Amino acid sequence: MILVDTSIWIDFFQRPDSSYTIKLENLIKDNNSAVICGIILQETLQGIKDNKSYGLAKDRLLKLPFINTEKEIYLSASYLYRKLRNKGITIPSIDVTIASIAAQKKIPLFTKDKHFKIITGYSDLKIY
Repeated sequence: MILVDTSIWIDFFQRPDSSYTIKLENLIKDNNSAVICGIILQETLQGIKDNKSYGLAKDRLLKLPFINTEKEIYLSASYLYRKLRNKGITIPSIDVTIASIAAQKKIPLFTKDKHFKIITGYSDLKIY
């Protein structure tokens, strides 16, 4: 299982020939190894402007395995956010939460976002 970040989904829906899209398609074909969580679902869908594309993307995303989040994830995210801030590093809360989901569930995160590379130095997050 690989948690797929919003940055990859944006490529998937906007750039069908990108290397990230090809890797994601392979994950999906490989026993549906791509998984999604609520915050990534929301981020991905809220950026889609037209209703037809929104409906198609929603249908596609809802077919993926879904990771539920428990309060321990949010406690972990708050701790990680504070740890980073104490080091003078500011990362958006959403990214810290996504990193905490992947780390707590012990699954790698597939992303293009450079914030996550920073987070790996301060957590158990693994990048795919």
